[in-house]
Amino acid sequence: MKMGMALFIGGLILLMSGIFLSAYWTAAGSFMGIFGGMLMGSSSYFLAKQDRRQVKQ
Repeated sequence: MKMGMALFIGGLILLMSGIFLSAYWTAAGSFMGIFGGMLMGSSSYFLAKQDRRQVKQ
C-alpha cells in the first residue's frame, strides 16, 4: 500500500474513533481526533506527489 493512502486510512480511523471517544473521555478523544486530522492532512502531500509522478511519465 502506498504511504499516502496508508496515512489517509490511519488518520480517518483515528479521527472517527476520536470523535466517538470524545463523548466519554474528552481529553483522549480530542487528542486522537486532532492527531487523526493531522495524519489525513499530511497524507495529501504524498497523494499529490504520487499523482504528479504519474502525469509526467
